[in-house]
Amino acid sequence: MRKRAQAPLFAVAVIGVLGFLDQGLAQPASPASDKVTLTATVRSIDAQARTLDLVTGVGYALRVVRITFADRAEMKTPSGTAAPAQLKPGDRVRVEYTTAGTVNTATTIEVLPPPATGGAR
Repeated sequence: MRKRAQAPLFAVAVIGVLGFLDQGLAQPASPASDKVTLTATVRSIDAQARTLDLVTGVGYALRVVRITFADRAEMKTPSGTAAPAQLKPGDRVRVEYTTAGTVNTATTIEVLPPPATGGAR
């Protein structure tokens, strides 16, 4: 007799959880104006296509993120400012970008100084 009484309660609980999850998934995507900051290493740069391929760590995996940049993208270096086309593979960067659809567009590119050498002994 108890199993019959628990079955409707279980069904109500499952429907409630699914309804709650559905509300969270139905929220509109964040607007394109939300800026994302990414710290990564330059893998490659295509100055003509104005794209950067950046490598960043995600958990135990590596991820490649493609970022486009415009001429108006602000780029800061330890010695001042420069053009994004002057980046080279291996440079560590902090990029602030926006996403519209599948296109990531840089607004600010900051070249980070190289890490200190030597390490702990």
